[in-house]
Amino acid sequence: MINSKQPDFSNTPAASTRPAFPYRLATPNDAPIVSVITPYYNTDEVFLETVASILAQSCQNFEWIIVDDGSTDEAALARLHAVAADDARIKVVVQKNAGPAAARNNAVKHSVGRYLCLLDSDDMLEPTFIEKCLWFLESNPQFGFCNSWSVHFEDESFLWRVGFETGKLHLDTNSGPPMSIVRREAFDACGGFDESIRFGHEDWDFWLALAKAGYWGHTLPEYLAWYRRRKGGRFAQVMGTGSVNQDFEALMAERYASLRSNFPNPPAQYPVPYETAPPQLPFANKLGNVDHARRILFIIPWMVTGGADKVNLDWISALTQNGYQVSICTTLESENNWLQEFAKLTPDIFMLPSFLRTADYPRFLRYLIDSRQIDTVLISASTFGYLTLPYLRAHFPNVAFVDLCHVEEEWMNGGHPRFAVGYQEMLDLNLVTTSHLRDWMIERGAQSERIEVCHSGIDLTQLDAGVAAKSSARQELALDDSIPVIVFAGRFCAQKRPQFLAEILRALVEAGTIFQALIIGDGELLPAFEAKIQDAKLQPSVRMMGRVDHATWLKVLAASDIFLLPSEYEGISVALLEAMGTGVVPVTASVGGQDEVVSVDCGFLIPHSEHELKDYVEIVTRLIQQPAFREQIGQAARARIVEQFNLTTTTSTLIQLLDRAHQFSKNQARVALPHMFAQEIANLAVEYTRLSNVANTLWMNQHLLGGANGGQAISTASLKKLFILLSQTRVGMMLLRSNWLRQFGRWLIVRLEK
Repeated sequence: MINSKQPDFSNTPAASTRPAFPYRLATPNDAPIVSVITPYYNTDEVFLETVASILAQSCQNFEWIIVDDGSTDEAALARLHAVAADDARIKVVVQKNAGPAAARNNAVKHSVGRYLCLLDSDDMLEPTFIEKCLWFLESNPQFGFCNSWSVHFEDESFLWRVGFETGKLHLDTNSGPPMSIVRREAFDACGGFDESIRFGHEDWDFWLALAKAGYWGHTLPEYLAWYRRRKGGRFAQVMGTGSVNQDFEALMAERYASLRSNFPNPPAQYPVPYETAPPQLPFANKLGNVDHARRILFIIPWMVTGGADKVNLDWISALTQNGYQVSICTTLESENNWLQEFAKLTPDIFMLPSFLRTADYPRFLRYLIDSRQIDTVLISASTFGYLTLPYLRAHFPNVAFVDLCHVEEEWMNGGHPRFAVGYQEMLDLNLVTTSHLRDWMIERGAQSERIEVCHSGIDLTQLDAGVAAKSSARQELALDDSIPVIVFAGRFCAQKRPQFLAEILRALVEAGTIFQALIIGDGELLPAFEAKIQDAKLQPSVRMMGRVDHATWLKVLAASDIFLLPSEYEGISVALLEAMGTGVVPVTASVGGQDEVVSVDCGFLIPHSEHELKDYVEIVTRLIQQPAFREQIGQAARARIVEQFNLTTTTSTLIQLLDRAHQFSKNQARVALPHMFAQEIANLAVEYTRLSNVANTLWMNQHLLGGANGGQAISTASLKKLFILLSQTRVGMMLLRSNWLRQFGRWLIVRLEK
């Protein structure tokens, strides 16, 4: 999947550098759920890239009808028939040259799927395009067709985010790329493509014909389609012929004039109280496992920059390198700014909020486990994952279910570890990253024999370059080589105590200590922290860097001397592990599992006390004033990580524990619930999620109006979160339909980010 922040247009779905998942049907004779419809005319070798993208689809339950529209190029014909000979699902229909509209209609006549996938012979699809569009249409029956954001590539390269949400504006311009999934009944109702349109824009007419028949579509907010732009291609020819283009616009305006006042507007399906999670799976797509590889499903909340997410990323990377085939589901609405990092490891990624209603989450998870023949499900920090655990175990008693917890939290009377205790009898094994958390869970009634410690590990290959690069890193960051550097990294929230961090920095300056502090991260308490730094006139010593990517973070570590983390609570901070692995001396709060990493010879742990501020200042001052001592502790910190907290060692432990979970599932199996009872629990999971979203919306409104802890009333993150939460309520969606409000929101976000 393309990285929208730094797009590489050569990294197409057919690129050899892409991670692969062996999508192959277990039972090849299944009736196809979808028919791929492709017109073909003298297509050159790029057709083989289109073929590769179709054969790599996660939905393998398809047929592909290719209509040769009178091709005359012998090489093109040879390619087409060679491809068809290799796969029984590919059927070639030959017709005299009549244009792409007639070819598509002819292909549909020869097809049997209840869904139609429109695809030209030189375009490509991401592996999950068909599957996500099918599930969207199953989850949202009010829509007649579906596509996604698209990547335009080759002679022109750009990202295209405009789609069917523009509605009536389609009367004036064609904004819908042709790659789409269409319900067969919608295709039949509009009469298909107008075969008299041969020069171009037949897809534009088709969308409006669907609208006239009462159907409209949706565009998924993911870049799943690749549209090839060629200077000599048909699209370029159409757009470059001004008079023909204008004539066609006039034809559309006349032909579909009635839509000006009667354009279809499919209503959004808002969550309703006690909604039933549909129990039936809409179609089958059982994938074989000819390699007999272990297949694991990660159910996680999101893919964002953070410590727990870095652990997920590292473990998924390590598991794939050890032969596991990994699928990922995220359950919370999010920007998922680390999506591209996870997509480097597996294509089988499903951000459920982007294509499903909440009521369909349970059955999609069930579908995915069945489709991929998953043998292990790992839940990490996903509340919905826990809530649906009894439902999933009822349907898959032979699958091993494990969870992963890092730290007890203040919310929900313990956070996800509390769920881990409460749902332990539905899990084969609890994995925790600290002995401290294991003890915490046992104190609350969890069975000790079903809890195992698996410390987080660090990929040392990413850190090695920074160990010897202090001088160059400081030069690149414009830091004085003679001044010691203190670094803090974390989310600006109550857990990290940013206000206390500001007090430490102020006290150091007042004591005459010379240093440069690099402050990394964002969060709701960032404005209050910045205000405190400004009030104390600490700007000469403190540089705010905001949220940075991982490569920049490693560069900062290479330039740093002291890692400062005065948290209220922690599990084991991943930032701490990476700092120590780079030889940076840790000075951190003595909380959670930090003492399992930081020993007396390789860092400093500061307990919470009335003289805590004094302790931090004394230790940091000593380290700054004694460079040799600081160097000695830093080397010991590095050795500690290399010996016990490297990713190779912790991955070996993880794999052993996953094997143990499988032994438990076979020899000491948990009790599976009756299906009807499990279905009711799935319904309650959906209802819990609905009520949580409502409560969060109300809380956000209060937070935005009143501000937080002395900070500015509105932050970028909270504003974006409010728009996300508004989209999940009926009143919110009515508000968000206002073009003025959307434009104002975009303007405000830009202003706040300056």
